[in-house]
Amino acid sequence: MSLSSPVFFVFFLCVVALYWALGGSRRGQQVLLLVANLFFLAKFGPVYLVLPVAALVDFAIGLRLGTPGMATALRKTWVSLSLLLNVGLLVFFKTLPILDARRGGREWGWLFTLSLSFYCFQSLSYTLDVYRGDAKPERNAISYLASALFFPTILAGPIPRTAKLLRQWGKPFGLTRQQGATALLLIATGLVKKLLVADYLADNLVNRVFDTPLLYSGVENLLAVYGYALQLFFDFSGYTDIAMGVAMLLGFAVPENFRTPYLSVNLQDFWKRWHISFSSWLTDYLFESLPKSRAWLKSTFTYAIVTTFLLGGLWHGFTWNFLIWGALHGVVLSLVFVWSQSRWKKGRKRRLGEGPLWARVLGALVTFHFVCFTWVFFRAQDLSTAKLVFQQIASHTPGTENVTPALWGVLSFAALAQAIPQDWFDRAARWAEWMPFWVQGAAVAGVVLLIQQLAGKGSAGFVYGAF
Repeated sequence: MSLSSPVFFVFFLCVVALYWALGGSRRGQQVLLLVANLFFLAKFGPVYLVLPVAALVDFAIGLRLGTPGMATALRKTWVSLSLLLNVGLLVFFKTLPILDARRGGREWGWLFTLSLSFYCFQSLSYTLDVYRGDAKPERNAISYLASALFFPTILAGPIPRTAKLLRQWGKPFGLTRQQGATALLLIATGLVKKLLVADYLADNLVNRVFDTPLLYSGVENLLAVYGYALQLFFDFSGYTDIAMGVAMLLGFAVPENFRTPYLSVNLQDFWKRWHISFSSWLTDYLFESLPKSRAWLKSTFTYAIVTTFLLGGLWHGFTWNFLIWGALHGVVLSLVFVWSQSRWKKGRKRRLGEGPLWARVLGALVTFHFVCFTWVFFRAQDLSTAKLVFQQIASHTPGTENVTPALWGVLSFAALAQAIPQDWFDRAARWAEWMPFWVQGAAVAGVVLLIQQLAGKGSAGFVYGAF
């Protein structure tokens, strides 16, 4: 059940109506949200109803970790059990389709249509936070399950910290006019991003070129690489917008995931703007856990950065393409770190985004093209396909016969939209705030109907739903 499908919005409207009707009972809302979570998981297959069992194990581990005076060795044993459980689930669900494909069939792969990455990361954040003493253990199983299986984010993020969701249950439920307007605007924006931009670029350019790169000119292959960078951003940020809006209507705040990433002045800046909840998770729970030494600052930090991104690449899939993608980002990011620590850099402005305009523009162009270069490995089915795309681009063959005027228009809009200031959205939300709520809802429904007419067919799955 995709967040951009009509079925989801029927389901969500029913949940919201009942949730608001229970506004005076937080326990009733917790039970309703838990039931909604289980229904959402069951729509992907009954096998996913094993997740509440796994979540209850982490709930019990959190209680044990909260026991006063527990020996350090025993605490490590309990948190290791949580790591084994969640990493085991993650590895199992990622390797099963690979093993199934090697056997030449689809005996089991069809059964596991939902990736568990975002659930596992969210669940691990809870047990690790309790282990570190950054959060208190939750003692109510219903509120824990309602938060750990939170349906708006379980498919493709953003990755909320379970402890932060749990703390939000302690606040009285309410929705201001500004929050309601912002939520509906986020949902409408996300649908436009996904259905009118991302899916259009995928269907009319990216998929065609990456499936058969030799049938297209060098210029068209290059446009497909740019198109994929834009498709991925609009697809993933569109999902995030919808998830944030849905969560807000339920009274929850989840972290933002994107902040104009293609305007980043270097790769470090990029990872502060792209998939923010994932990069912050890697930083807090993986990078910070790796051994480092101030005496050997550059070498140990370089090792930690490269290791983090190698594992981050493998999280996307156990293939050479993703491993190379992670390695390239890790190596270049470590070079940026070493450069920032260099002696000649001392005494100059170090804050990201500062410096002369020409340097920021040049840095943004170089960073964007490096990211696009690595996206080829990310998108291509295998290394041979990535090689063909690069060969076609290097051939410098002209011709854009397969790029229609409509496609030029969508590409141009998607590129120019990267520079839209954030305060434009905030102004639109403040303007919508003064509309009656039924007018806001009618406007969103009108957007949905318009999208259906323009898109002409159903939505494809979200890209990150497969990870």
